[in-house]
Amino acid sequence: MYSKSYKNIIFYDDNCVLCNHSIQFLIKKDLQNQFVFAPLQGKLAKKSIDLIYIKKLDSFVVLSNGNSYVKGKAVKFIIQNLKTLSFYKWVLFIPNSILDLVYSFIGKIRYKVFGKSKNCLYLNKKIKNRFII
Repeated sequence: MYSKSYKNIIFYDDNCVLCNHSIQFLIKKDLQNQFVFAPLQGKLAKKSIDLIYIKKLDSFVVLSNGNSYVKGKAVKFIIQNLKTLSFYKWVLFIPNSILDLVYSFIGKIRYKVFGKSKNCLYLNKKIKNRFII
């Protein structure tokens, strides 16, 4: 089910403009290439994560060493593992229940506020090697 050849996979909604910008930000901050990225709409997601996340498309899903993290826990996992995100360490002190509420709210309005993307990040030649399709 889970591909052990990749340490940390971040699954994201490829149709979401906000999600795509977040992934671009993470790629710039991930100087040691700790993460690879895959769309929730892709084949790997169907093989690797719970179907509910694929149907809802309302959260990043981080898969690391067979463990999955969603919403606030996914955000915290990413912050904890990327040294270049040390400015955001304060987020680690927010209770998961509150962080999940904020995450869910943004997840519900993201298409209305930011729109839908028509461009696939993984087609960008400069960052294509960071994606699993």
